Amino acid sequence: MSCPRCGWVHYINPLPVAIALTVNRNNELLMIRRAHEPAFNEWALPGGFLEAGERPEEGCLRELFEETSLEGTIDKLIGVWHLESGLYGSLIAVAYRVIAAHERISINHEVFEAGFYRPDNMPPVRIPLHRQIIAESRWPERDLSLTL
Repeated sequence: MSCPRCGWVHYINPLPVAIALTVNRNNELLMIRRAHEPAFNEWALPGGFLEAGERPEEGCLRELFEETSLEGTIDKLIGVWHLESGLYGSLIAVAYRVIAAHERISINHEVFEAGFYRPDNMPPVRIPLHRQIIAESRWPERDLSLTL
């Protein structure tokens, strides 16, 4: 939509999302089971929409804290993806690797359960983007001592 008189244009831009691939000091991966759509009842990485004026790193850590009460430190950018959501339309997802400062999890209303998992006892991750983020992060890394 646009206004031919003043030149104003209404852009339909993608919504920004930040996702936290969070590991503890034992290199276990934090997974949450979602209590809301999209992907109701599915295992996922914590994340959500950025707020106005928020940097992606800030939104990533805020979402992690809101959903799990975990604090952490951004270790590195994993990647940026564009995807189409049936519920929200066009999204830009930014994923970071986060090192958890502690393991005292307290979930909010968006999450049924959460915990840290080793590769051999991971719950099933069926959300394609989250599977891709985990794969592209190269988790589990062999030597975490380099980043802690």
